[in-house]
Amino acid sequence: MLAQRTDIQEKDCLMTFEEIYQEYGERILNLAYRMIGREDAARDLTQDIFIKVYENLASFRGDAQVYTWIHRIATNHILNYLKKNRRWHWLNLMDKSIGEVLQEAEVEADIRGGGMPRPDQVLEKRQREKLVWEAIRSLPAKYRVPFVLHRYEGMSYQEIADQIGLSLSALEARIHRAKKMLVVKLEPLAGDI
Repeated sequence: MLAQRTDIQEKDCLMTFEEIYQEYGERILNLAYRMIGREDAARDLTQDIFIKVYENLASFRGDAQVYTWIHRIATNHILNYLKKNRRWHWLNLMDKSIGEVLQEAEVEADIRGGGMPRPDQVLEKRQREKLVWEAIRSLPAKYRVPFVLHRYEGMSYQEIADQIGLSLSALEARIHRAKKMLVVKLEPLAGDI
């Protein structure tokens, strides 16, 4: 396992900037979009992030995989942007992309099952997702950021704790608190969800 990891890291060290951008550019753009909620700002931030990557590529030691290194740069840069501009409503358009993903999954499942989803089912699904994302957007940033990184970016608690600079127990507490806040916010809407 260690030998395999070393091989991956050595391969990462040999990648050119163009290869890195081709491999990870879209993933970083998606991360920025999910955290900011505006395509224009996400594109600008992605460009800034890859400028930082380019400027610091020579200092990449290979202690981690390239994507982990870039993801950390991206998350820090995006959080700094949010702090600087006091824009904590960064999930504005998130419900549309999630709705599209869920709609595609429904369509695919229904096609396999032999039918298409009814328009009312698609509309109900979109409305539920919109309610959930409104609740997530209303969370204070210190709870929202770790929750989204874990739930929607698939990052482990340890990865998030390292990236944000929190202890593991503090991070776990924040994610747990975010979930509790969401339950309270969504409970009155249970009939609508």
